Amino acid sequence: MQKPLTLTLSNNISERIQKLAEQRREDMIAVVERILDEALPESFDDQAWIDLAEPDAAADQEMQAYIELHPKLKEDFLGQYVAIYQGKMIDHDMDRRALYTRIVARHPNQFVWLSKVEEEPLRTLLFRSPRFDGSR
Repeated sequence: MQKPLTLTLSNNISERIQKLAEQRREDMIAVVERILDEALPESFDDQAWIDLAEPDAAADQEMQAYIELHPKLKEDFLGQYVAIYQGKMIDHDMDRRALYTRIVARHPNQFVWLSKVEEEPLRTLLFRSPRFDGSR
C-alpha cells in the first residue's frame, strides 16, 4: 500500500537524489524510499531507536579534547583529518577514508573523534527544516 506524501527538498538534496537515481537507473522516488527504509528502524521500541538527543559522554569528552587541541592541530595539521581518542590525537591523514579504515581496525566499537582540521574547531551548520505534508 502506498500513501501520497508531498515533500519539498533543497536544491542540493534534490540534485544529489537525481544523480544517484541516474547512476542506479532508478526512479527518484524509489531512491528516496530506499534511503528512508535503510535509515529508519523497523519498530520504534526502546531497543531499536537511539535517541540522538541523549547525551553521549564519550563523544562529548572527545569533542572537548579536540576543541582544546585545536590551536596546535591547526598549526601542524590544517587541512588534514585527525583522530582523537582518550583526549589525544592518535592519527592523522589527508585521506579521510584511509584514516577511518585504520581507526576502525585499531579501535573497533570505540568512539573516536574524526574531524578535518579547519580554521575554526567546529563548523556552524544551517539546516532548512523539511516540511512533510501528510494531508493527502
